[in-house]
Amino acid sequence: MSETGDARSMVEEALRVVSGLPGIVAVMRVRRATVRQVVELESRYEQGTLVPLKNLGVRIALKRDVAIGVLKDKHFREPPEPTVYLVEEDPGSGDPPRHSITVGDTRYRIVGEEVLASRSPYSEKILSLGDSFVIFPDRRSGNKTPSYFLVPPLGFPELERIADRLGIGGVLSISPSAQADSRLREACGFSTDPSLATLLLAFDLRRAT
Repeated sequence: MSETGDARSMVEEALRVVSGLPGIVAVMRVRRATVRQVVELESRYEQGTLVPLKNLGVRIALKRDVAIGVLKDKHFREPPEPTVYLVEEDPGSGDPPRHSITVGDTRYRIVGEEVLASRSPYSEKILSLGDSFVIFPDRRSGNKTPSYFLVPPLGFPELERIADRLGIGGVLSISPSAQADSRLREACGFSTDPSLATLLLAFDLRRAT
């Protein structure tokens, strides 16, 4: 079904808000077919990694009504949460909430995470993998318990704060892999400058579409 003028206005306002944020170079609405291609590229990337990886965020984005490609530079704020975790599927052991993440109906135990610049010093034992990732060895269930890298959907506070006014919901953002990044740039006509990076935003329209 084609979108109403009201729905188009919601999308246009969301584009205007995002394009006005510090560090945003360009924004463009993305067709569903392109999002589907991004999901396919992420699936191929996952199959080719040495350590298992799942990008759940991009699959959830495909289910949303609207997707937006964003090109950002180094001046854009850091993500609200880590963009990648090392996880175990959690059987419900009663871990503290800060040690777990829930995506959809599945709860995951966080046994490693990307280190954000604003993160306070860790109070528990860690093993550092370079400057940007840490593992929490004491959280591991054991060497026989499978673990893998998880790319979750993240919030996008600048749209979430005004979601009711815009008439949108289910806002999320994801960081694509290198191949998916290239596809987004191509589809949106974005610069190929390697100092810039892409995000994929997605949300539902609460009123008529």
